[in-house]
Amino acid sequence: MSAFLVCGVAGLELSRDERALLAEMAPGGVVLFARNVAGREQLAALTGELLALPSRPYVAIDLEGGRVNRLATLTGPLPAAGDAARAGLAAVRALAEAAGAACAHFGIGVDFAPVADVARPEGRLGAEARCLGASPAAVERAAAAYLDGLESFGVAGCLKHYPGLGSGAVDSHRELPVLDDAVAAEVEVFHSLLTPARAVMVAHALAPALGEGGRPASLSRTVMARLNRRPRGPVIADDLEMGALAAHGSIPERAAAALAAGCDQVLVCNALDARAAVARHVEDAARRDPALAAALRLSAERTAGFGRGTLAGVAWETVCGLAEMARRLAGGGR
Repeated sequence: MSAFLVCGVAGLELSRDERALLAEMAPGGVVLFARNVAGREQLAALTGELLALPSRPYVAIDLEGGRVNRLATLTGPLPAAGDAARAGLAAVRALAEAAGAACAHFGIGVDFAPVADVARPEGRLGAEARCLGASPAAVERAAAAYLDGLESFGVAGCLKHYPGLGSGAVDSHRELPVLDDAVAAEVEVFHSLLTPARAVMVAHALAPALGEGGRPASLSRTVMARLNRRPRGPVIADDLEMGALAAHGSIPERAAAALAAGCDQVLVCNALDARAAVARHVEDAARRDPALAAALRLSAERTAGFGRGTLAGVAWETVCGLAEMARRLAGGGR
């Protein structure tokens, strides 16, 4: 089983070949994007088919609010997380409840949110209104409210982007960000919110202040050791296709490096042809490396059942009502 793999799928339904591939690979999770969403009945059918795969993967999605909402064609616009946070904790909770209800309605058990990075003047995420505050204390309060809102519908949240991407001035999809000394305070936001029921997504960024100036956090045993000393849920390396990892080998090699560093799972979102190669490469590496094999067994135990506790029977009318409430409390969506 490839419980370490969280992968994307091609389209609105599974082809016969893709269904067979997923059954053979047995991924631990599947992440959905806008390309997988055309309508309510279609999406419910797709998630139902994914949840019924033999490996029982969780289904995840990015639904932060604002520009990051893969269900926007169904829910309508939702406020950006930063706008909700400026309106107050009630608005943050309302946004998260709308997201959680929408996920639960479709059987999506994991929301890759909230962003727990601290907004910084030079950082990209703050400028995009994706951050929940400009101080660690403010972000911690708002992220806790967001997680509570998701969890009220049985949806697991995922804190991102560990150890804190707030000072990142470049887009890790294209380049490797270098984090400044303030990341030493940002990382404590994540640590304070960790529980076994919440995932953490690790960034592809250099964090010299944490003792690692040579390898991105997602591939760094030094950075990951800070996380692995604490009770936590699954730790997921951000999408391995990103340009920030261009100097670190092929996608399968990056996967093995992230898992060896201490991640439980890795994301392969769009390079669909690489999914099987990642699974084979990691399995081969584990056969040669007993320590990696043991780590993968522990990770599989940690991820077993994760994201499978969604509240059943959430009506679409409930989703629509909560979305409207979130827009009203935040002063509109964007």
